[in-house]
Amino acid sequence: MQLGDLLEELRENILRDRSSQIDGPSDQLWTDRTLVRYINEAHRRFARMSLTIHDGSSREATYLTLLDSVNTYALHPSVLAVVSAKITGDTADLARAGHAAFSTYSKPDPYFFDPQNLSTMPPGKVLAYSTDEQLSETDGGERSVVTLTTFPIPAAPYLAQPVRLRVVRLPLNDFVLADLTATPEIPEIHHLEMLDWAAYLALRIADHDAGNPQRAAEFRASFEAHAAQAKKDMMRKLFAPAQWGFGRNGFTWAGN
Repeated sequence: MQLGDLLEELRENILRDRSSQIDGPSDQLWTDRTLVRYINEAHRRFARMSLTIHDGSSREATYLTLLDSVNTYALHPSVLAVVSAKITGDTADLARAGHAAFSTYSKPDPYFFDPQNLSTMPPGKVLAYSTDEQLSETDGGERSVVTLTTFPIPAAPYLAQPVRLRVVRLPLNDFVLADLTATPEIPEIHHLEMLDWAAYLALRIADHDAGNPQRAAEFRASFEAHAAQAKKDMMRKLFAPAQWGFGRNGFTWAGN
């Protein structure tokens, strides 16, 4: 649905904000600008709670340029989590490791990832990454961003190709009244569901004409239920059930 459709649905069918229903000089209880602001907040909140925006192509959020002797990078502010990372041109993803493994990893052969002596490896081609090290602030200090740490530290001969990320993120841009044809980045099946949060924001105010705390609470509960179900459905698609078995060189795990 386009922003214009969402705005009309929110005002007329959900909030029932029609000029024939209120008295006074104003035809509307909420301005278009206010409702677009609420729709923006609903869009971001649904994306954050449901994890339904997956991106592997936008340059802002998924391209990481390696720098000589730099191993910590602040990702785009929209990024919530990194699903995978791969150096452009490589056939396999980089290994994912937590902070604890970074001080105990060595690479004895191409097929074995052994946490033992990672901290002693000299700068070279990036082999692994972590996103649990820290959160860092943007230049303005207004919001925290996900930080990606590479290991080993990148060296000059291996900087030509960027790291391509697959990420879960927030919307890249806000809606504006000047573009009523813009569409949400969350899947279309959830467009109307996210309006429950916009309705909650509109009705939560303590105002005799516009406020309605009971209805606001109902819209909030509906929004949270929809977001939780969307997240459950998304996680089911992301992760295949694991199976285990014996007689496979000891003990192994394999996806179905």
